Amino acid sequence: MLWAIHCLDAPGTAELRAAQRPAHSARLRATSVRPVLYGPLVDADGSTAVGSLIVVEAANRKQAEEYAFADPFAVSGVWERIDVQAFTPSQRSPVRLTEEAAQAPEGRP
Repeated sequence: MLWAIHCLDAPGTAELRAAQRPAHSARLRATSVRPVLYGPLVDADGSTAVGSLIVVEAANRKQAEEYAFADPFAVSGVWERIDVQAFTPSQRSPVRLTEEAAQAPEGRP
């Protein structure tokens, strides 16, 4: 099952985020859940991180929550708020449509 992990940074944690980023990034690649999509949430300027969005495949909510709350950004206090919600991609999602198109026989949409 997919889980969306939406995290918002605590005010004034930009330096702490930068210091914890290597550990956070390493954990994204070595975990018991399968990350599907992840990246920083940014301010309107397009570059200042204000949080994180991570979509993972996990067996259940408990596993997704344990993953989120053990992240170095969570443990160190970068993330002020962490929400974990079940996620089901739309049947009309562009990514899903692209995958279907890639699997279609030549000459068929």
